[in-house]
Amino acid sequence: MSSWDRSRTVPWSRAIPVAPATATGEPENVELRKERVWRDLSREAANEQQELDNAKVSLNNTAESSSGESSSGAETQQSSSQQQTTSTIGKEEKNFLGYVGRPYQTPDLLRNIAFGATIGSITGMCFGFMDSIKSASSSELLKSASRSAQGKFVFQGTYRSGMAFGAFFGAFHTIKYATRVLVDPGDFGEISLGAVVALGGVAARREWRASLPYAVMLVGMDSFHVMMRDV
Repeated sequence: MSSWDRSRTVPWSRAIPVAPATATGEPENVELRKERVWRDLSREAANEQQELDNAKVSLNNTAESSSGESSSGAETQQSSSQQQTTSTIGKEEKNFLGYVGRPYQTPDLLRNIAFGATIGSITGMCFGFMDSIKSASSSELLKSASRSAQGKFVFQGTYRSGMAFGAFFGAFHTIKYATRVLVDPGDFGEISLGAVVALGGVAARREWRASLPYAVMLVGMDSFHVMMRDV
């Protein structure tokens, strides 16, 4: 209730005493009594306003303290998670070679083998087709053969070359993935080790040495693709 409402409900008629308030019989001053009543009402209104202000201040302090506690709790949780991650990284186990490689995943291995076999087969079929056409046009025996015999020769050279290069490039990517899992030396190290092993296997047999330039070209194109991907 406001001070104005209180002033309206004050029984001002009772403020005038019926009997004399003093022994001399003089009536009490009504204006002085009114002034006292007004001061009491003003004092009560000021006290109520002070209580409201104090309540607002306490609510604001409570909200700030709760928000500070929540933020400090979030920071504590974040720091603990960072410490846990750091400790986990520091405790990574080494493999039997003494290196910390990448985790092995069978889908990744199959994906690398499929990619190498597919690209190697397509490229090998192109190389085999060109070599078969060149051999058929330069051989006197094949020139005098029928069209079906020449087509069969070209077809056999094409799919044999495709199978050979598919196996070669699939093995190359398998070696790269194995190197990444065991040692993880980076792209250059993976390509170098895979190229040495795969090209060494091609050069080891005499009948495969004719395809060595094509194998080097295939490894070079894959290396160029990897290097340009990281740029």
